[in-house]
Amino acid sequence: MSHLNSSFLSAYNSLADKHLAGYFNNTRIRRHLQRAGLITRSGGIVPEKELRLKLIRRDHQRRIRACLSQAIFHKVLDIERHRRIEIKRKLEDFARKEHVHKMKV
Repeated sequence: MSHLNSSFLSAYNSLADKHLAGYFNNTRIRRHLQRAGLITRSGGIVPEKELRLKLIRRDHQRRIRACLSQAIFHKVLDIERHRRIEIKRKLEDFARKEHVHKMKV
């Protein structure tokens, strides 16, 4: 019997339940469902397969953005490190030239 209930619950879609239609017609709830991608603007229910694909794409885009931002951050750090090394080298060259100039005078 519990197996029967679990299969029934897994197939249950609350968006299609006629007893909850009044709840889902609430403007605030409807807007939330649209933003979550569960329903279309016209009020149609988005198929589960399509929703999963959309969520997978969204997750993939987030991961790509995270990787890109991390790569940009590391590149900026690398550029800054090279800039500091160049400044340090120029200061050392200048100090060496000053030292040589003082020795000549």
